[in-house]
Amino acid sequence: MGKKNLHSWNTLIDCYCKLGSLNEARQLFDEMPQRDAVSWNTMISGYDRHGPCEIALEFFVGMRQSECKVDHFGVSSVISACSNLMFLNNGREIHGLSYKIGLDSHVQVGSALVGLYGKCQVIEDAMRVFDGMGIRELFTWNSMLAGYVQCSNISEALHFFSEMPEKDVVSWTTIISGGSQQQMNEEAIQLFHRMQEAGLWPDQLCFVSALNACVQMLDYQEGLKIHSQIFKFGFQADAIIGSVLVVLYARCGCFDSARSATKSLDYIDDFSWSVLISEYAKHGLIDCAYELFKSLEKKSLPLWNALIGGYAYLELNEEAFGVFRHMKMDGINGDEFTFGSLLSGADNLGGRYGEQIHSQTIKTGVNSSVFVGSALIDMYSSSLACEAAISIFDAIHEPNLVSWNAMISGYGLNNMDLEAVHTFRLMMVSRIKPDNITFSLILESCSSLLSLPGGMQVHAFAYKLGFDTDVVVGSALIDMYGKCENMDAASRAFSDIHLHTVVSWTALLCGFVRHGMWDTAKEIFNRMPQKNVVSWNTLISGHAKHGSGLEAFELYSQMTKLGQFPDRISFISLLMVCCDSLLEEPGKQVHAQIIKTGYYRNAYVNIALKEMYQKLRNPSARSDLCSSCYYPKLENISLVSEDAVSGSS
Repeated sequence: MGKKNLHSWNTLIDCYCKLGSLNEARQLFDEMPQRDAVSWNTMISGYDRHGPCEIALEFFVGMRQSECKVDHFGVSSVISACSNLMFLNNGREIHGLSYKIGLDSHVQVGSALVGLYGKCQVIEDAMRVFDGMGIRELFTWNSMLAGYVQCSNISEALHFFSEMPEKDVVSWTTIISGGSQQQMNEEAIQLFHRMQEAGLWPDQLCFVSALNACVQMLDYQEGLKIHSQIFKFGFQADAIIGSVLVVLYARCGCFDSARSATKSLDYIDDFSWSVLISEYAKHGLIDCAYELFKSLEKKSLPLWNALIGGYAYLELNEEAFGVFRHMKMDGINGDEFTFGSLLSGADNLGGRYGEQIHSQTIKTGVNSSVFVGSALIDMYSSSLACEAAISIFDAIHEPNLVSWNAMISGYGLNNMDLEAVHTFRLMMVSRIKPDNITFSLILESCSSLLSLPGGMQVHAFAYKLGFDTDVVVGSALIDMYGKCENMDAASRAFSDIHLHTVVSWTALLCGFVRHGMWDTAKEIFNRMPQKNVVSWNTLISGHAKHGSGLEAFELYSQMTKLGQFPDRISFISLLMVCCDSLLEEPGKQVHAQIIKTGYYRNAYVNIALKEMYQKLRNPSARSDLCSSCYYPKLENISLVSEDAVSGSS
């Protein structure tokens, strides 16, 4: 072009900004013979969209110092940049400026302010701006809705959503995502279906949010339905959606579906592979986890961590340390997650292993990590080396909530519950606000001390801070009242919980089992919307301890048929039944399952196996308790279906 006017310069700068080529745009801007408001606004908007957002603020300052008049385009863009940076004070200053020059009532500026205050979690200010706007457009309503979600006010968000005069895909996706983030998973799935009934097509983020709700509920069937819709809308190759599908299928134990989901992806990230490795281990398929790990050509740190964590989860601590040594030989240094997993089982291998890992954390500089520091306190506490745990805690310059929780937990592990209560009081003096974990730990110490008055004081404090309806605290309250033989109070604590989980149901179940109230316990078990391995183990071990071996085996059979994978507690309970009643054939079947799932490597399971076989070989060695626990006709029970034990020896 021979002659370039201002419009030509602005057009080319705008093209570069939209493409994210900010360096070229800035070079052109600096070369411009003259600039107008459009020039400045284009640069501010470009840096707001692509970053770094701090430069958007610098351009806005430059615009104000120039002769150009600030308009709603520039103001809304710079407020958006403040929102991205979480610069609340700068945003307030620009809000004041917009009021001064009469732009605060503009719908674009008002919407940006609502977004700023919502993202910075000052919801009252966001609502004040929203209420003061004469004109509101759909993106204004969406900004206010997002503010409620970001502030975790999901109840207000749902009410606001119902009041919206119109809704688009962004509105629906925002509320579905909010429901999933706040554990309102069933509501999130219902909203997902209602959105499609309203004739709107889900986008990528909407599918991810709906699938995350399925993951949290372990709802395989609903996930399958959403997967079919993903194919319908052409998102099957999307890497983010594919990763969530892998997580869903793996956590539901559907590994064929998980591997199938990986095949439809052009690129499979380390997160997907690490989840698969980890879930193989959690489902007792550690050999499959190892084979998958071995098959991967490039082994990054997250993959090593997944395998180490898998062995540690199954308490196969020697194997975990073996993998760690191989990782070091490959020239990869561990991070806080590596050492956290290793430390979780170091106490089972003897103090020297823990001390070696401790020195490694110092060498690699991760010993100051909250995660590693807490794991060190846990390790020394679990090894009954509470003085070392105290020493680590005392060396922390400014212990945070996680550190305090670890120390309270450490005292509890060492049966030093009075010291745990004292540490809790010191924490209060230090003005560290407790969380639900803190309350659950101190209530556990009250349970161990059988201190009903102390537990009631903690209950009152939790009520004051609004934690009494929390499921973690509520579950600890149920346990405390149950151990203190007050099942009426335990039942009331259960009723106070807003959103129940399998943990709260299991805590109540455990209380009634502990008191031998079998009819109530069975009724609760049948009413439970979800059951995990702890729920099943509560009844199985309860029956085993109370001399009802037949019921224990029947429950185990039901558990496996329903796809729930046993853990070491399940096996130890069944081995105790076989040991007490001299049941050789069922004992061998249990042994076969232990081999199949890899728990034969577990030290505690091995001890129980040896004890069972010793009793079978030498019946006269049985204690008086064992001889009183005979279970008729138990030898004729099939432990699991035939295909479950085929090939095991």
